[in-house]
Amino acid sequence: MVVVVACVAGPLFNLLTDEAASSAAAQGAIDALLISLVVGSYALFVRDGLLRSWLRGFPFFTKLVFNASAMLALFLAARGVGQVIGDGRIARFHQSLFDPHLVYALPFFAAFAFSLEFVLQMNRMVGTNVLGYFVAGAYHRPVEERRIFMFLDLVGSTQLAERLGNAPYYELLRRFVDALSGPIVATGGEIYQYAGDEVVITWREDRGLRDAACVRCFWLIEDEIERSAADYERDFGMVPRFRAGLHGGLVTAGELGDLKQQIVFVGDILNTAARLEEYAKRAGLALVVSRAVLDRIDLPATAIVGEPQELELRGRAARVAVSHVRRA
Repeated sequence: MVVVVACVAGPLFNLLTDEAASSAAAQGAIDALLISLVVGSYALFVRDGLLRSWLRGFPFFTKLVFNASAMLALFLAARGVGQVIGDGRIARFHQSLFDPHLVYALPFFAAFAFSLEFVLQMNRMVGTNVLGYFVAGAYHRPVEERRIFMFLDLVGSTQLAERLGNAPYYELLRRFVDALSGPIVATGGEIYQYAGDEVVITWREDRGLRDAACVRCFWLIEDEIERSAADYERDFGMVPRFRAGLHGGLVTAGELGDLKQQIVFVGDILNTAARLEEYAKRAGLALVVSRAVLDRIDLPATAIVGEPQELELRGRAARVAVSHVRRA
């Protein structure tokens, strides 16, 4: 989508700012194709790939300047290559760095690069998709929607904090939460909130039910932790274990707060999911799923579903049917 938009905007930009209108459109298309591919690849595979862990060690402003400057340098390089392709002369690359047309193009792209990086970082700070919800006003007025929630926390967190100490325990928690990112993105979920060692993950109901995404997310997190088991053992003397409660249904969503605005979900669904996580803790189970969710998804053949149980949960008059779910 970005490449297509760039290839439309590039020629139009050149036509409006370049006197050589006859060749400007074609050159704009070439430049836009190369620039969008190179800068987009940096954002996807370097910024959010190879350099992701390294960049996390820097504050907001440092990351903003670094990534925007890198995008700006790639813009100049890709534009130079585009000029060579369009003109057919190697010398055109050097000339492109002193092209009078850069008076228009460079400030435009600099503003674009800094704005893009700012939005990407803010989106990560407030939560994936949350910034978009605020901008679009999706929850400016309360709306009802169907969602699935997973309440997930570490096993034995109190003992771990006491044994490791504050700083090492924080590092363990940070590394564990980072490990959730890939599985959550892969299954179309969002992080709703953190509460100490507890993480609340949510899906729109259609996404969470499709291909059993909400259950697969738990297993993908298990795989992610298992891949780093040796590192956890070396650094903390243990491999983190976790448990979760999963439930879904109708909730009310809306913006809440003045000094600090937040999109909140309200409904008995969240309370029930939290109680299922508490039950998993008491029963020593890894994943407890309500039958309201479980009966609507097609689990993979490797799934083992325990016998349904009717639970009396704290704060609820009606019983809730649940099952323990695990992999063979």
